[in-house]
Amino acid sequence: MTHFQRWTFLLSGLLLGSVTAQAEDLKPLPGQEAVRVCADGYNLPYSNKEKEGFDNKIAELLGEELGIPVEYYWFPQRIGFSRNTIKNVDPETGRFRCDLAMSIPEHTDFLKPTKPYWSSIEAMVYRSGEGYELETLADIARVTKERVANGKEPLEIGIFDRGVTTKQLLELGLAENIEYYQMMPGDATVNAGRIVKDELANGEIDVALLWGPIAGYYASVSDVPMTVQPLNELGEAMIFSFSMGTRYQDKKWNELLNKFIEKRRDDIDAIIAEYNFPSLENVNPYPKKKPRKEDDDD
Repeated sequence: MTHFQRWTFLLSGLLLGSVTAQAEDLKPLPGQEAVRVCADGYNLPYSNKEKEGFDNKIAELLGEELGIPVEYYWFPQRIGFSRNTIKNVDPETGRFRCDLAMSIPEHTDFLKPTKPYWSSIEAMVYRSGEGYELETLADIARVTKERVANGKEPLEIGIFDRGVTTKQLLELGLAENIEYYQMMPGDATVNAGRIVKDELANGEIDVALLWGPIAGYYASVSDVPMTVQPLNELGEAMIFSFSMGTRYQDKKWNELLNKFIEKRRDDIDAIIAEYNFPSLENVNPYPKKKPRKEDDDD
């Protein structure tokens, strides 16, 4: 065998080994009989008890990959979610109530995140066919000024308390046009999508500014035609990525989830695409996202 043939044989073996590693069948951890997910039962587009959310479908994909069923422990995804779900022990069984939280921030101190599996940015939603087009926050001020000059009502804007666009809207002189909504009302069955499916669709407001996945999903299922415009003007710093989360001590489980995300990335992306996330093309590069130094939890 020549020197060249030896290198060709070795390279072929390395490539074959790489493909085999990527395509390897993933197996449950020893003793794992189900994918036990912590989830909110009234939180579309993420999850609901009818399992219609994208996280429901990705969890089913994970169960399919591991060959085990998916089980849920339902709890509102609000303050105290981790404490009451993935970190909470059932006194009757002595087991944690669930083992997997989904759509948690890429950087969090409460849980150990996996690599991210989706990202998005804030978006603007308005009713289509109203005689104007909005692409930027400044367009809201421009159209409002034109409408008032022509004897029409100004545009009414709906945002949630502590919204990321509040400062810009105030600087544009739109303080009197803002309707503030409570992000977490007392009724846990009511979520953020209400300002699109109810307030915007019914004409109570004319423009809604909210998180991209919620904006895109509720606009797509509305009976009233809606236009969704990603606020990519806000810059890379306003793109937020989300991961799956485990307890810090469950390192093998976290590693397995990372392998799943890597292996089934195309399938995960295809599921996400069904929910009409706003496009992240042409995002303003400034301000840039500041990299965070990863915590050493090994």
